[in-house]
Amino acid sequence: MNMVKHGREITLKISDLFRTSYGTVDISSLKSIFLSLSTWVEPIEDMQDWYKIIKAFKSNIKKTINKELELTPFKDIIIVDLDLRASGVKKGKRSFMKCEVTFFLEDTKGSDIKSKEIVTPINTITNKLITTSFLKSNTFVFHKSKK
Repeated sequence: MNMVKHGREITLKISDLFRTSYGTVDISSLKSIFLSLSTWVEPIEDMQDWYKIIKAFKSNIKKTINKELELTPFKDIIIVDLDLRASGVKKGKRSFMKCEVTFFLEDTKGSDIKSKEIVTPINTITNKLITTSFLKSNTFVFHKSKK
């Protein structure tokens, strides 16, 4: 029997600067939740090693999320995929950034993607990421669009 996975994505209206959404790849067997944030970034100043700086930025994102996981239905294991090309980053130029975080549910029975037990921690983590990891960055300025 061939099971077709049906995903679902829900837009969050948390910030004007960031496009934010969360969802799952398989709504019938809810095991993981993804959180997606995207925006345009512009470096505040030119740096030598953007690979190292972006790696540190990603590490900061992980630390911010890990601090928030304790009172959530999510396991301590997360995957952070930060898509920001180090090769094109330079002062005066905006680059597209997408950050996708995958959370794994502790209890996969009877969870609903729109339930308060999932929506509340996702909103809290998204707000914390934006206010702590992104907007307080001393490396990047964030923009709604490329222009």
